Amino acid sequence: MNNETRIALITGAANGIGRATAIMLAERSHDVVLFDLNESALKEVENEVRAHGHRVLSVICDMGDEKSIDAALEKVKDFGKIDILVNNAGLWRNDTGDFVSVSPESMKRRWAVNVFGLMYLTQKLLPDMLDQKWGRVINVSSVAGKYGIAKMVDYSTTKGAVHSFTKALAKETSPHGVLVTSVSPGSVGNGEPSELSYMGRTSTYKEQAEMICFLAGDGGSYCSGQDFQVDGCRKKM
Repeated sequence: MNNETRIALITGAANGIGRATAIMLAERSHDVVLFDLNESALKEVENEVRAHGHRVLSVICDMGDEKSIDAALEKVKDFGKIDILVNNAGLWRNDTGDFVSVSPESMKRRWAVNVFGLMYLTQKLLPDMLDQKWGRVINVSSVAGKYGIAKMVDYSTTKGAVHSFTKALAKETSPHGVLVTSVSPGSVGNGEPSELSYMGRTSTYKEQAEMICFLAGDGGSYCSGQDFQVDGCRKKM
């Protein structure tokens, strides 16, 4: 990564992959904007990021609500233009089970956060990236969008949509210096044993963040329109 300080916005930044990514980007000399609904956890991450000596702004934002996104972006205006967008926020554990039992309300909410909110925020931030002829959009997807996972049908479908969005948008923006990629984690945890990968363990949040930060920096300068599976050689389900 070069020494230029860029501004990165991470959604779902209060925990997991989002938190690990925010801290790692700060370690690598980026200013960071954090979006999440969990105010207390968001404040903790803000303090961790600030300890690395770079600017940080945390904003409460519901990625399933267009008005909430607009309000959050108003608070970002004085911080600066976003160079790197990491679309990490997503719903997956809530209301899982046989597809016939999943409520319409749950499906709508998942689509609102996982797909529409992601697309809406990206659309709002793209003009500045296109104007400066430099930008990175990194969408956190899932192997569920590749393979489809039983009892997670609507979640799998939303992540399939994220893959399509990534490929299509990259074809519009890559000629103008804005690179769009996605990262598809497999099982994520603390590196504990897992039968879901041939490596025999889950990934750590830091391992997922490493790939995101690679794509955000100079190492990913010829990567666009592609999905990068970080899944420990996943066993298809």
